[in-house]
Amino acid sequence: MKCIFFGSTGYLGKHLIYSLRREGNDVTVPLSLSGSRLDLTQSNSLEKIDWNVDAVYLFAGLTGTGVSFDQYERFLYGNELVLLNVLNSIRKSQSRPRVMFPSTRLIYHGSDTPLSEDDVKECKTVYSVNKAACESYLYAFSNAFDIPYTILRVCVPYANMLDEEYSYGTIGNFIKQAKGKRRIQLYSGGGVRRTFTHIEDFCRITISLTECHNATNQIYNIPGEDLSLYEAAAMIAARFGAIVESIDYPSFESRLESGSTVFKGNRVFDTLKTSIRHSFSNWVSAIPLI
Repeated sequence: MKCIFFGSTGYLGKHLIYSLRREGNDVTVPLSLSGSRLDLTQSNSLEKIDWNVDAVYLFAGLTGTGVSFDQYERFLYGNELVLLNVLNSIRKSQSRPRVMFPSTRLIYHGSDTPLSEDDVKECKTVYSVNKAACESYLYAFSNAFDIPYTILRVCVPYANMLDEEYSYGTIGNFIKQAKGKRRIQLYSGGGVRRTFTHIEDFCRITISLTECHNATNQIYNIPGEDLSLYEAAAMIAARFGAIVESIDYPSFESRLESGSTVFKGNRVFDTLKTSIRHSFSNWVSAIPLI
C-alpha cells in the first residue's frame, strides 16, 4: 500500500509505522519545508499534500482524562480540528484515500458484559467527547463527499516491539510502580475489567483492516484478552517481587470512571478470519527485570 501517516511519534503510531514498513508498504510522514512536523491545526499546512494514496492514518492527537477539562481548547483543536482539516483537504482533492482513525473505550457506558460496537455510549470527559465527535465527522464526510474511513476502538494496548523501554498508559504505569515503589496501587482493588491487546496484534489487525475492502466505513472494537486491572497488576507485581495495594478513589477520578469495558471481537474476527496471537501472561514473564 501507499500511505500517509500522521502521529508517527506516539505509542500506537511508531509501532504501526514500523509494522507497515516492515511489510513493504510505502509510508510517507509529511513534514514542513523546514523539516519539522506539520501543525495540523492550521489548514494551510495541508495544501501541498498529494492525497493520491491508499490510506491516511490519522494517529495524531491528544489523549487524557481529567486533564482534558483543564486544557479543553488544546483537546478541541488537537483532536477535532485536526481531523476536520484533514477531511476538508481530502474533500477538495480528486483522491479518496481511506482514513484510518483510532478511537477509544472511553466513549462507552461501562458494562459487566462484553461490549459490541453498537452498545450504549457515555462520554464523561472532554477527550471522550472529542473521539465521539470525530467518529461522527468521519461518517458525515463519508456520506457527503464519499471519503471512506475505518474506525478502530482501542481499550488497553500493551508491549513494545521496538526497544526495551516501556512507559505507555496503564501497563507502563504498573511497571513503573512495580520497579520503583515495589507496590502497585489500584483504586478500589482494581476489580474493573478491560480488554488488553498486544501491540503486535493491534498493528497486524489494523493493517489487515486497511487492506480489506469489507472494512470500509466500518467501526471495530479491537479484540484482546479480558482481564481485571487487579489480574494484570498481580502478574506484573509477581514478576518484579512487588505487591498490589488497594486505595480509595479520589472523588473527582471516581466521577470519571466508566466501570468495566471489555470488547467483543466478533466483528474483527468475522471480517478478517483471524485470532489473537499473544498472551498477556507470556509477555509479562519475558519483561526484563532491569
